[in-house]
Amino acid sequence: MADAYVVDVTPRANADLQSISADVALRISKKMRELAQDPRPRGDTIKRLQGLATPTLRLRIGDYRAVFRVQNDVVRVLRIVHRSQLDRTLEDLF
Repeated sequence: MADAYVVDVTPRANADLQSISADVALRISKKMRELAQDPRPRGDTIKRLQGLATPTLRLRIGDYRAVFRVQNDVVRVLRIVHRSQLDRTLEDLF
């Protein structure tokens, strides 16, 4: 089955991914590929972030969070951060 969405990883998110251990980065990469099939899966792993002008979502992957936006048929991954850094990252991002 063809992917319904294109996953676009920003250079900053790619740098975040490179700084994470290989086994965790592999798991995160797999989850991001799954976003190409359904960027808004059911369950508690996806959450819409409140208080932002542009609809922004976060995907929970263990202790890490992938922050992304869905526009038309593109899933744009903005950052991949440890959960303890999420609030600070959001302040820097917007």
